[in-house]
Amino acid sequence: MMKVSSPRIPAVYIGEQRKRNGQIAAICGTINSRIALKLYYTPLAGYVHRVEIVAREAGLWDQLTLVPTNPFDSPDDLVAANPLSKVPTLVRDDGVPMFGGPVIYEYLDSLHSGPKMYPQNAADRWEALRLFGLAEGMFDAADLRVVELRRPKGEKSAFWIDRYQHAVDRCLDRLESEAQSFTGFHIGHISIAGALLWFDWQRHNRGNHADWRPGRKMLDSWLGALVERPSYQAAAKAA
Repeated sequence: MMKVSSPRIPAVYIGEQRKRNGQIAAICGTINSRIALKLYYTPLAGYVHRVEIVAREAGLWDQLTLVPTNPFDSPDDLVAANPLSKVPTLVRDDGVPMFGGPVIYEYLDSLHSGPKMYPQNAADRWEALRLFGLAEGMFDAADLRVVELRRPKGEKSAFWIDRYQHAVDRCLDRLESEAQSFTGFHIGHISIAGALLWFDWQRHNRGNHADWRPGRKMLDSWLGALVERPSYQAAAKAA
């Protein structure tokens, strides 16, 4: 696995491109079985990012050039790729940048031939996206609450802190009520787990999130089983 910030050397593909075993094989006299992808992200010791799980499930994690980045510093190379100066940002092998987690996750899922995290069946896909939307919204509300908590004394708004927390609590309660019916593994589950694990990380490392587990035994049990997947186990060892 490479962790560099050097300029990307674009791969040149001639002829037909095809997908095989989670890689894009390029026909150029010989077959290039690797792809070049650069990922700007912010590593947090002890936390597993959703984009890492997606990449590992797709068999692509070891092919990513990882660029640890603080987006608040607005480094030139990140801003050149993403004018929003946000992470994750993925730069494809053809130099085209992909913005935002949801776009990046689905793009990575398109590059492999294994079980899809974005289901192909319409009903299953909409169920996965429904849960994905709920979990992403819950994560965003929790993140905005953290931002509010970090404001200087006198600038914090108790109204917004409480409002964001109530939104998170309602989402957790909804997920608790549905957890028993969760089946399979898809992008919705990855997003839910990513939010719950981030809540744990915030509580243990920064003390700004309450324990979400009390009263939510089904959700807690579901998460415990999910993180036994090889992708989570490998990511946890590397974190």
